[in-house]
Amino acid sequence: MSIRIPRVIGKSNNVGELVAIKEAIENCPLDEVLEIKSDSQVSINGLTKNLKKWEDEGFLGVENRKLFRATVSALRKRKARTIFTWVKGHAGDAGNEAADILAKEGTRKPIPSLVEIRENTALLLPGAKLQSMTQSKAYKMIRQAKMKKGRYRDKLNRRATARNMELAKEAAADDNGELPETSRVWKSTRHNDISRSVRFFLWMLIHDGYKVGKHWAKIEGHEFKATCTHCGITETMEHILTKCDAPGQEKIWELASELWKLKTDEDLPRPTTGQIMACATTKKKDTGTARLFRILISESAYLVWRLRNERVIQEKPPASLDEIHNRWLRTMNIRLKLDCALTNAVKYGTRALKKSLVLKTWVKVLKNEVNLPKDWTREAEVLVGIG
Repeated sequence: MSIRIPRVIGKSNNVGELVAIKEAIENCPLDEVLEIKSDSQVSINGLTKNLKKWEDEGFLGVENRKLFRATVSALRKRKARTIFTWVKGHAGDAGNEAADILAKEGTRKPIPSLVEIRENTALLLPGAKLQSMTQSKAYKMIRQAKMKKGRYRDKLNRRATARNMELAKEAAADDNGELPETSRVWKSTRHNDISRSVRFFLWMLIHDGYKVGKHWAKIEGHEFKATCTHCGITETMEHILTKCDAPGQEKIWELASELWKLKTDEDLPRPTTGQIMACATTKKKDTGTARLFRILISESAYLVWRLRNERVIQEKPPASLDEIHNRWLRTMNIRLKLDCALTNAVKYGTRALKKSLVLKTWVKVLKNEVNLPKDWTREAEVLVGIG
């Protein structure tokens, strides 16, 4: 069986593996033992050891939750045993190699296959268990339920949001070589590598929630606020973050590029708004490089925004180039110090950052790095090395 998965279902390896598992279950007689061999640990774990926890929490935050629920209900309909076996991909397993061939055949089909994602609600637990709930999880479930209502969904699906989401997805595709799902972009704005204040900034940026430019054009007595006071043109977030001639964005992106060159020996092109919105979706092969990219782009963009607000809203004098330099450097050093502090396993337990990840993130960008010990995470004077 070869399947071309409809784009509406999703476009990722995990989606493909899950659809294949679901179709195998639905096409096997209910009273025959079925053994499923897969190289997808995510799919197998989701249908076995993670299932109870996910179901207790109403599949909250689970990627491809509808597909998982449909597969679980198909499993529970069966009368005979179903056995899951993990196999290493591309390791010579005959069945796995044959599955890869069929998957490639599916991608070459001229039209998508008919794949039904149907949940048998009688075979699934409704909602979530009360003892599994926290205030945060309850809020998210309420929001999830609201999103099923067309009127609420339409409010959020404004044209500006949809347009910005497309920009973010296209930027992510350029960086990673594949178009991410909308849900993945939203999830990336809450990535652990993004600081809390910046998470809200990215969320608002995608939603076009900041009142700049055209938002003021039709408000009597406030029309002048639509224009950039420095450049004399209508303000947009793209203009503020990447094009404005006022002191701020140009210097900050120069500093970001300088740090990036230390890390990768490559220049960092001035990012677009789409690249800023999608910065946390990066799939750069080296985990430390990917992590520094998320921190560097998100923190730099947020500092540009803060400097603009100080100048325009708080009516402070424009910051000098030296002040901008020092504030950007302080921002990076704060993140570095926070990383070092969060490696304390005694204090933070399982939530502590791995020292190896922190070392990989900041290697090549530290001041006097050659004189630092191999593990510098407890050194008081470790600093970012430009300036």
